[in-house]
Amino acid sequence: MEQSADLKEHMLRAYEAIAKGDISSLERHLSRQDGVLVIGTDPQEWWTGHSSIIRVFKAQIDELGGGIPIVAGDLQAYSEGTIGWVADRPKFRLPDDTEIPCRVTAVFHKEGDGWKLVQDHLSIGVRNEEVFGKKLPV
Repeated sequence: MEQSADLKEHMLRAYEAIAKGDISSLERHLSRQDGVLVIGTDPQEWWTGHSSIIRVFKAQIDELGGGIPIVAGDLQAYSEGTIGWVADRPKFRLPDDTEIPCRVTAVFHKEGDGWKLVQDHLSIGVRNEEVFGKKLPV
């Protein structure tokens, strides 16, 4: 595996599309292959299939009144052949400039015209003390 500047740029463009609420750009970033999956921060956010994912993205962007800026963290991108993956600790920037730290991992497949997202998982970290009631080794 090797670092992928191309895939890193691709992910940054996806962040820009989310910030602008640019659904057509998001549609182009997302694979149309069977098995495409996006897991969001809410326990109910588990979507499969290109059309379902785009439908929900559009509904959420509409509900928010537009896109939501994502400030990249230390985005890491790697690839091997036609498979690539990224990991980042970005922040959502809310309209009042509050920043919410989150974590993202994504898997991409190189298809015809470039990288396409096939799996994405976004989470907001919860301290072990809150989940298990005690501090665990990290």
